[in-house]
Amino acid sequence: MLVSDAIWRRRFGGDPSVIGRAVQVNGRAVTVAGVMPPGFRFPARHDLWLPYDRPRDQARAERFFLGLALLADGVTFGEAQAELDTIAGRLAARYPESNREWGLHVMGLRDLFVSAATRGALSAMLAAVGLVLLVGAINVASLLLARGVGRERELTVRAALGAGRARLVRLLFAESVLLAAAGGFVGLLFASWGLDALLSSMAEPPPYWVHTAIDGRVMVFVTGLAFVTSLVCGLLPAYRTSRVHLVQGLADGSRAVGATPANLRLQGGLVVGQVALSLVLLLGATLLMRSTMRLQYADAGFDLTPLLSLRIYLAGDRYDPPEAKSRALRDITDRVRSLPGVSAAGFTSSIPADDGGLTVRAVPERSPIVQGEETGVQMMATMPEFWAALALDLLDGRTFTDAEALDPAADVVIVNRRLADLFWPGETALGRRIGIVQPEGPRWLRVVGVAPDLVYEEFGEETAQSRFNVFVPYGRLGWRTMALLVRTSGDPAALIGSVRRTLHQVDPAIAPYDVMTMWQRRAFTQWGERFLGQMFAAFAITALLMACLGTYGVTSSSAGQRTREVGVRLALGAKAGDVVWLFMRRGITLTAIGLVLGVPLAVATARALGALLYDVSPWSPAVWAGVPLALVGVILTASYLPARRASQTDPAVALRQE
Repeated sequence: MLVSDAIWRRRFGGDPSVIGRAVQVNGRAVTVAGVMPPGFRFPARHDLWLPYDRPRDQARAERFFLGLALLADGVTFGEAQAELDTIAGRLAARYPESNREWGLHVMGLRDLFVSAATRGALSAMLAAVGLVLLVGAINVASLLLARGVGRERELTVRAALGAGRARLVRLLFAESVLLAAAGGFVGLLFASWGLDALLSSMAEPPPYWVHTAIDGRVMVFVTGLAFVTSLVCGLLPAYRTSRVHLVQGLADGSRAVGATPANLRLQGGLVVGQVALSLVLLLGATLLMRSTMRLQYADAGFDLTPLLSLRIYLAGDRYDPPEAKSRALRDITDRVRSLPGVSAAGFTSSIPADDGGLTVRAVPERSPIVQGEETGVQMMATMPEFWAALALDLLDGRTFTDAEALDPAADVVIVNRRLADLFWPGETALGRRIGIVQPEGPRWLRVVGVAPDLVYEEFGEETAQSRFNVFVPYGRLGWRTMALLVRTSGDPAALIGSVRRTLHQVDPAIAPYDVMTMWQRRAFTQWGERFLGQMFAAFAITALLMACLGTYGVTSSSAGQRTREVGVRLALGAKAGDVVWLFMRRGITLTAIGLVLGVPLAVATARALGALLYDVSPWSPAVWAGVPLALVGVILTASYLPARRASQTDPAVALRQE
């Protein structure tokens, strides 16, 4: 046996003498042969590696292995696949009873560990981060431009004293670089705190090959990003603001030189960009949050609230006969069911709404078996009390008897309603036979019950095959690993200690694991989708706040530059509402243009997020109508506040300003 460095230090205190020592693992003595390098926990979070030790007649029927190979130089995946197809064909010809219709599939290790759905989620999050950064850059550029307009007299004086335009650009650009550097430093501090909070909020730690430390590479990246951001934020505003006119700039009471039509158009363009990008982020966040809510409240087919779930492994030679395992499960069931607060308990090989069953192919009796046209179904092994633990009644027929549950040759089966309707539409399924396809021919089982439809795969990962379920008595499969569902009359978490003690009384070697209430398990299986939705929502809110800040800043700066004009208008009889409309009109126009330009980007975003959504259409009219309206309301509120303040200007004070 090989052990991880973490186990070596935590369990054995880092003692080198443990090498060669025998230890107990799952009821058998194994020798510690070595310690893996620090941090190595292949393939994800594993600590122990044991040699495969199974009889040869059983080994060929077990297909849960991951084979690793390093391709030779110049060899492609296609060439490797062709060679493995040849090998698989030879094995099928030599061992038809176990290898017929089985092959090997070549794929990259990255594709195996990081699924297409995960890559899509990461791409969506990176795109959201990029959009937030772009909105922030546009916002800072807009504020720098507005601030530069207010510094018109200072820049004019500098130019009059001999400062050339290049020197003014360098001055303004240096200020933006300093702002970016300070922002990057503060961002690193928040990233350090946020990373700790992020890791602690994860339902499970990331695999060992995911590095989350803020190291030198991160520092270099942040430094480069801060420099690029300073270019984006500062160079164009600096170039625009540095265009000063000495005569106009030094003349008392003249209009600010920076408030030229070109600069006003640039400010407007920046606001338009913020609105467009905010629309994209808000729409994506709304779709993902709606999907998360649908996932959270999707119907599994049974009530999760009173259920406690856990898994056990029956280790040791004493459980080798199938009857011994069946008797142990019966003993555990009876003891747990007698605990105070427990109303029912039952064993199953697969926990509903968490993991699917054994993948098999099935045919109804009297149906001609056409190779490749059998129906894919999921097979679960259950004890008779399983349905009582779920508080569900069979739709037709009966559950298994105790004798059938203990019998490895029991020829009975329970099918779910969907499969019964598929095989025998409009007819009763009771008494019919279903064939489980095997290399030597179908194994026929008699239907004794029809069960309600349950969700077995995790929500959002259902397949056509997972919709069809067959349940066989436990003795038929006799697996060592089984799951126990406990129905309680109160808080299921409060019974964890009692259930653990009961299992220890049955056999001290039985160590329950994966112990959760069903609601905890549901949260555990859905934390990725919930996390993505929450992060997108945080990005969208951040972008919206920045867009509001930018709109507020531009409107406030415009109002400040036009104080004398506002004073003149009010002195000549303009109403406060006229002044508000003077500034709001521009905000409404820019917001409308931003929404129009943002729609194509939003459409592309909705299309890209379609694969990540659960039971939510990316083209929901409520979303496409509600998000723009909400965005318009928030942006216009940001424009209204400085506009209203400008409308309250005292004309006498405004006209005396220089």
